[in-house]
Amino acid sequence: MNDKMQIYWAKQSEWMKERDEAALSFDVNKFKKFYIKWRVEGIYTRPLPEDDFVIEIAMRQMVLGMANPPKDKVAEAKAWLKAHGFSTNPWR
Repeated sequence: MNDKMQIYWAKQSEWMKERDEAALSFDVNKFKKFYIKWRVEGIYTRPLPEDDFVIEIAMRQMVLGMANPPKDKVAEAKAWLKAHGFSTNPWR
């Protein structure tokens, strides 16, 4: 693997770790900091949603889309989404 690819995969790994931590926290401010950091890095091109409720939805859908999230966080995300009238299928 060349140097460029090693740097890419190192950043990818760091991004995924931080994304999971931010989403699993269900903390809007923590997620905003994560998003802004990676927008500067060029991962995200869209501006951060202005409505915190949209971020609340996104965090919970991210948890449901993770490969192996903690079961208690999955249950919490599903309950919140259902209570607010949203699908618990992250791919819809």
